[in-house]
Amino acid sequence: MKGYCSVSSWPEAPYFKCNSRCGEVQRFPVEINYTKDPEADYLDAAIVTALQIHVTQPCDGDILIFFTGQEEIETAEEILNHRTRGLGTKIAELIICPIYANLPTELQAKNFEPTPEGARKIVMVTNIAEMSLTIDGIKYVFDPGFCKMKSYNPRTGIESLLVHPISKALANQRADNTVPEIQRTNLANVVLSLKSLGIHDL
Repeated sequence: MKGYCSVSSWPEAPYFKCNSRCGEVQRFPVEINYTKDPEADYLDAAIVTALQIHVTQPCDGDILIFFTGQEEIETAEEILNHRTRGLGTKIAELIICPIYANLPTELQAKNFEPTPEGARKIVMVTNIAEMSLTIDGIKYVFDPGFCKMKSYNPRTGIESLLVHPISKALANQRADNTVPEIQRTNLANVVLSLKSLGIHDL
């Protein structure tokens, strides 16, 4: 089976062709648990819970934690390193894998390598991962329910990134990320930008 899509109002629009494998997604049952009460410090709560799982559960799956940005990820990484440093060989190896936009590509690529036998990865990501990443081996996902969103202040004329609670739809998407990004993304702006730059072989 082949899939086609085009921009119908543009008569010379290119056709994007992919075989059915590009849309295939393997589904797994998802069990969702909630905290009894809202957490005053969601970053610390996510770290404590992740460490509890690492210490008490067999190393048969990695952990993914959503954070709002690079600063939170770096703080979480520092806390995890500090809390595990004194445990030494009392616990299985814990590999901390940060992923955010400013992380060099070669370091991001290391995070996708298979987890060594007897170890566990804690992958810490920003909301870029909710739509664009698939990381094999993830068994536990922590979603504090926040992300950074652009907000415009008409008084100052400044646009800034502010932390906001995520919508229920986005929370469900994070829990069950099953639609490939190419099927969720409007490519019209990208195609038009490339055409305006003189790139016609699309």
